[in-house]
Amino acid sequence: MFAICSFMDMKRKLGNVSFGGNWSEDILTSDQLNSVLDLLDAVAARCADEDMRGDRLEDALAYVSAHIEKGDMLAAAMRNALAMPSPWQRQEAVIMAVRLIKRSVRGALD
Repeated sequence: MFAICSFMDMKRKLGNVSFGGNWSEDILTSDQLNSVLDLLDAVAARCADEDMRGDRLEDALAYVSAHIEKGDMLAAAMRNALAMPSPWQRQEAVIMAVRLIKRSVRGALD
């Protein structure tokens, strides 16, 4: 799973915070999102030369599906892009899918 150790450590450390607000949950969500986006950037950079599909990517795409508007559609676009046989077309399609995911994240934050 992507960045699970640091996420679990952060969750444990922030679990003892007892004063008001949901800022600790926001920190965890932000940390998870940043880990997902970092992984997707790495997939886009390396997918022309390597098959980047696997459990880590599926965990990240599950996060996208669950937490981003139209996430199911965006995750499906990413999976379809990674299945393209031509390395350069694959990379171009993956880069576009990652851009769309990032655009959706920015739209949700605005």
